[in-house]
Amino acid sequence: MSTNKLYTLLIAAALCFNVACDGEDTVVMDAGTDTAGVMTGGTGGTGGTGGTGGTGGTGGMGGAGGTGDVGGTGGAMVAGMEMGGEMGGEMGGGELPERVGMGDTAGLRCESGEYCPSARLSGLAMPGSRSDATMRGCRLAGNENGASLGALLMTFIGGTNLDEYVTPDADGNISLILLNHLEGWADGATGNEAGAVSANFYVGDRTEAGELFIDPASLDNTGAPLIAFPETTITDGLMRTPVSSFGLSLPLLPGFELALSLENASLEGDVSVNEVGFGLTQGVLGGYLTKDSLVAILDGIYTACGIGRMPAGEIPDFCGTVGGFVTGDVESDLALLQTFVTFDSIVDNGETAACTEDRQADCNAVSICLLVEMEPAAISGISEP
Repeated sequence: MSTNKLYTLLIAAALCFNVACDGEDTVVMDAGTDTAGVMTGGTGGTGGTGGTGGTGGTGGMGGAGGTGDVGGTGGAMVAGMEMGGEMGGEMGGGELPERVGMGDTAGLRCESGEYCPSARLSGLAMPGSRSDATMRGCRLAGNENGASLGALLMTFIGGTNLDEYVTPDADGNISLILLNHLEGWADGATGNEAGAVSANFYVGDRTEAGELFIDPASLDNTGAPLIAFPETTITDGLMRTPVSSFGLSLPLLPGFELALSLENASLEGDVSVNEVGFGLTQGVLGGYLTKDSLVAILDGIYTACGIGRMPAGEIPDFCGTVGGFVTGDVESDLALLQTFVTFDSIVDNGETAACTEDRQADCNAVSICLLVEMEPAAISGISEP
């Protein structure tokens, strides 16, 4: 990957990974030393005031209604959820139908030990436009429906696929290892029979032999996971987590670990199982990056690069690039960031809403949608500290 692309992705990632919610404190974990952790059509919705959206072609997406009349019809059925043409206003315009599963899973037949069923993050991308986000199942209150960062990547690097961070390179190394264990799913039970489970997330370590272990930094002093989504369900093959806290520290560049956080975040996707673990397809992780999270990210850059203060250590190479963009003045640097990605959402005491003309002063967050895939993975245990 070129250095310029990596810097661009750093800025994009800085705007999209740190997740918290429900008034709880965000938990930020440090990744291990060897590996870094990261942690669909139907009938169009109702627009605001304006003309009627056009009709989509077969399998396509209808045009958007203006701000007031009815959006067009069309769109394909993706992951069991009917979604309409592009929408305006709340949720990208109009309420989206509830996503449903494609059918119950097979019975679980765990043969991989204590942490079965488990999975590893194997695919990561962002929607490149609001219509793409809607078609992919993003369901956020922001006016851009989580697509702002993907659109930025499309502009600067011509794509929104980040798979290279979560797939093995020629030497078998994986930059970002995130493991997910569905604790409480009993052997032999289908997803419908499993009841509520806890979706526990761990930063992973990978040995030269290819075995996956849990980084002990993923656990609290009692051995419990720092990041967990209790009351997760798998209904007719659709996994859905409740809204919960999520935070990770990502060493995307040498000498700099990016502490990231989203608010009001949740994950859903289609689940299948085998003897190794579970797979997740057409997964959608949505949440909101707030102004406070952006300030924390900028503060980390200032400290690493010695901008306005003594550096935390040896100044990383990337500081030569970002130093031309950040000044050390938080308000002016936030203003610069907002020329690329503007706040499209309001997050207030756990409630979210789209920005509107009469509430511009309250706009304080960017809606973020990540498209994720997971593959079955066996967790061999916990790494030695």
